[in-house]
Amino acid sequence: MPSFVSYSLLALAALAPFSILAHPAQKRDDSITIGIQNAYGAPLALSFGTNEGFPGFFDNPQPQTLLDATYNQFSAPAGWAGRIIVNRENDYNPSGSKIEGSFYGEGTADIDVSYVDGYSVPITCGMGNGITLTGCNIELFNTGSCDGSGDWMEGNVCRNGAQGLPDGPASGFFAPCTGAAYTFPKDDGANVGNQAGGFVMCCVGAGCAAPATQRG
Repeated sequence: MPSFVSYSLLALAALAPFSILAHPAQKRDDSITIGIQNAYGAPLALSFGTNEGFPGFFDNPQPQTLLDATYNQFSAPAGWAGRIIVNRENDYNPSGSKIEGSFYGEGTADIDVSYVDGYSVPITCGMGNGITLTGCNIELFNTGSCDGSGDWMEGNVCRNGAQGLPDGPASGFFAPCTGAAYTFPKDDGANVGNQAGGFVMCCVGAGCAAPATQRG
């Protein structure tokens, strides 16, 4: 079975448009599957990273484009720990918004959304039951300017000046997402801990459902 499948959101819209979808496809046994729904309004650039010494995604996916209004999913074995970096089209900056996580097997996953390195696009994620648990759907480029408290622009990414401040606080640009997505290294309200289930469904865009931890 391939580790990822593409879908048109037109076909999935009847399920739950612009919210965390219930999983639409089967996954490998004792594996984690992360689905990404593009509700951003433009193509996205996806790239992949694995923590040193841990297994990576099945089939070794390469940097790729996720077209607007489409969905893709990626699977990894038990023991996986890593990230999917999500940027605007044709920008594979490793400091962009991230889906991070680990999977211990036996249906237990730990997933969060991180803007600690920088912010490119808004992301929210949840398990395959349709409930959004982590991330922030606020388009930060519409609410603040990336030019203060040590933040700076690097291409299409606002680099986070609080990256080296374990206890924060977040700068004014990142502050609207504090406690929902990681905006500084110990912004642990963004991590809801181990969750049952091997499906993680993420949505990219300001129209995606927000988690209860999001204040804005």
